Amino acid sequence: MSKQTEPKKKITRAVLENAQPHEDGKTTRLIWDSRLTGFGLRIRPSGAKTFVYVYRANGKPKWATIKATTADDAFDQATEMANQYHRGKDPVAEREEAQREANRKTNASTVGYMLDLFVAEHARSQLAEKTAAEYERTANKILKPEIGKIKLAALTMEDVHALFDRLSKRPRQRRSKKPSPNAKPLPPAKAQAEGAMRMLRAGLNWSRSKKKATLYGNALPPPLDFKELGLKGTKRRTRLFTENEVARLLAATDTMAAEGRLQPSTALAVRLIFALGARAGEVCKLQWSYIDREAGLIIWPKTKTGQLEKPITPEVERLLKAAPRFVGSPWVCPATDPELPLRVDVLGSAFKRVMKEAEVTGGYGISSHTIRHWFSTKTYTDSDLPMAVGMAVVGHKSVATAMRYTHVSREVLAEAARSAAARRERTVEAAAKKGKVVPIRGDRE
Repeated sequence: MSKQTEPKKKITRAVLENAQPHEDGKTTRLIWDSRLTGFGLRIRPSGAKTFVYVYRANGKPKWATIKATTADDAFDQATEMANQYHRGKDPVAEREEAQREANRKTNASTVGYMLDLFVAEHARSQLAEKTAAEYERTANKILKPEIGKIKLAALTMEDVHALFDRLSKRPRQRRSKKPSPNAKPLPPAKAQAEGAMRMLRAGLNWSRSKKKATLYGNALPPPLDFKELGLKGTKRRTRLFTENEVARLLAATDTMAAEGRLQPSTALAVRLIFALGARAGEVCKLQWSYIDREAGLIIWPKTKTGQLEKPITPEVERLLKAAPRFVGSPWVCPATDPELPLRVDVLGSAFKRVMKEAEVTGGYGISSHTIRHWFSTKTYTDSDLPMAVGMAVVGHKSVATAMRYTHVSREVLAEAARSAAARRERTVEAAAKKGKVVPIRGDRE
């Protein structure tokens, strides 16, 4: 049916409520607004009322239905559409694209769901047990309560910035449930906030490469640029134990064990880290069944980097022979309860006491893992060992990782500088003896 028009008027609430269908019962009635060209109220013969905005596209009129319940809201939407039209855009196309975007966000998965999948399908199978546990804790305790309900496709850098800002201002949590009433407030947990952002970045990268079809509603948005956060990379260790400090640490370990201030299994674990250059977790989880004396190897079936093999040196053999064995316990370094392995955090705390006993001062990242860096440096700087052999001894899979574990001690650096200076001096003196050296003067007569 044709649309009947009538004189323009301001479309108000009263006009909307009082508008009636055309009297012939067949014609669609149109009331055009006097303020905005193209904005009108359409009344069907059935009595249904809708707001419309009409404009021309490609020389033909194009009708856009406005979803609004009030005249003022409809006018505002029509004004925005008119602005788009006069800027050279197609209002209907813009609205349709906006609707598709809204539908895509509605159908896409949430950030929380993605994090659960990331932990279950990637972290638990591809990462070390400790790392996977930390990822799961970070997801459940930090990220999901904050942004877990946001649609994955709708997550923006504004959301990430706001989250990072909130987490960076949170104070650290005390381990003691009943802190002293006079205890000073702890500083913000900035490191924890940065760790959460790195985990979120890893999860998003994984989701884009592995699960984009199901998680993003089949429309992959541009990646988020986490460089905007200015996250600091992991600091490179600049502190390395000297030979004298290693000797003092081993002596302090023996003294404390002999005096009963250090558990025998803990002292053995410290000694084994020095002898094997293994990770603390590998020593704590070492079982007697991993020791193959016939092959002369200790074989861990699963570590951070997969299966690990380390040769049994005479030093390691002496430590293993002297180690006490508990009936029914599979662990080389058991906990107080022989059925359980020594915990890494217990070993770490004990090593701090050993450092204090040996009067070895700390620095950035100084811990039992520094022993592994010392062992790796001594291995990689041994001129008798090719790089491939050194990597096998240490247990590294890539050259890049090996380089991160290779340090130059201050003593070596100073000696190298002195040797280089002496060689330069001898070279200059030799050159001077070959010919007469004429001093250069700045003034000439």
